[in-house]
Amino acid sequence: MNTPHPNAPLAIPTGNEKNAVRRRPGGRSTRVQVAVFEATIQLLAERGYEGLSIASIAERAGVHETSLYRRWKTKEQLILEAIDRRVAQEIPVPDTGVLRSDLVAVLQSLRLFLQSKEGQALFQTAVATLHVPELRALRQEHWRQRCAHLQILFDRAIARGELSPQVDCQFLLEMLSGIIYMRFFVINEPVDEMLPERAVNLILSGVKPG
Repeated sequence: MNTPHPNAPLAIPTGNEKNAVRRRPGGRSTRVQVAVFEATIQLLAERGYEGLSIASIAERAGVHETSLYRRWKTKEQLILEAIDRRVAQEIPVPDTGVLRSDLVAVLQSLRLFLQSKEGQALFQTAVATLHVPELRALRQEHWRQRCAHLQILFDRAIARGELSPQVDCQFLLEMLSGIIYMRFFVINEPVDEMLPERAVNLILSGVKPG
């Protein structure tokens, strides 16, 4: 029986192989994806968007470059998917039973993430690529998906009678997260652990059901 060399590069399965992988969750395909995303985030923090390439990601992850191109047609698509995965990990959807504490938990996670080296690197990447046409639609889709991911917080609150069904939940999220981004990256003032609670209390006071 032939044993693959331990340093042999990994390849992402395609075609019929993908169907087999779907039946084995947590298998080789998942390990490869995790390695690729981790390499992408690391290199963004080290080199920034302009210094990043599919080739450098493949080398860091130990994956064939052609395998990456088969799955992600451009580095922009790969970057956005890697960022989306990391944000979902670092800012999970809480379920405290109360909208107020759910939103405070989301903002606390956002605050801690943006304080990290990786979080700051990802935000700086977003700013540096505002002029990149290939990323505009992808970024908008990323935000829509993130809002949809967090929509369950508001659905629960509406069901409990804490929130009016007429509230624009995406706009509410933009206001709350905007406070954190403003403090971090515009006026450069400290973002202490009490800020999320203060922001949530202020915003929710204006959207209580009548």
